[in-house]
Amino acid sequence: MTDAPIEEFFDLIEDVTVCMLTSRDGGELRSRPMGFDVDKSTHEFHLLTRKSSHKADELAAHPEVNLSFARPGRKEYVSVSGQAYLTTDKRLIDAVWFDDAESWFPGGKEDPDVAVIRVVPSSGEYWEGFNALQRRWNLIKAKQSGEEPRLGENRKVAL
Repeated sequence: MTDAPIEEFFDLIEDVTVCMLTSRDGGELRSRPMGFDVDKSTHEFHLLTRKSSHKADELAAHPEVNLSFARPGRKEYVSVSGQAYLTTDKRLIDAVWFDDAESWFPGGKEDPDVAVIRVVPSSGEYWEGFNALQRRWNLIKAKQSGEEPRLGENRKVAL
């Protein structure tokens, strides 16, 4: 595993629209799908949420989170670890607001329950798998050589 440039890391999630946010719910880990926005200049991830949600309580008690992204058809997977902060900053709400958000927030951007989860990442990791032919070839080579198969690239990124 080698370190990778940050640009390469962000390119992998360029057109992904939903991630899985994992937080701690008491003694258990809990994941849920969420839309997100990323600020490449700060490396922060932003997710629209309700202040009254259970996840807001989870984040207040345990701010460590993981965001995971997947494009299984392309065999690309990304994981981000970091700290989550709940904010009602109007500029950030404006920045991440999308048309259909009013389905969750009937009062629009001014809804008293609207908030943003700011995820400040500490590290990232990604996996890029090989296509079916490369994968098969590497499995055959590994079987013949007795070595572990190489099925793709795995890299870490300091964020």
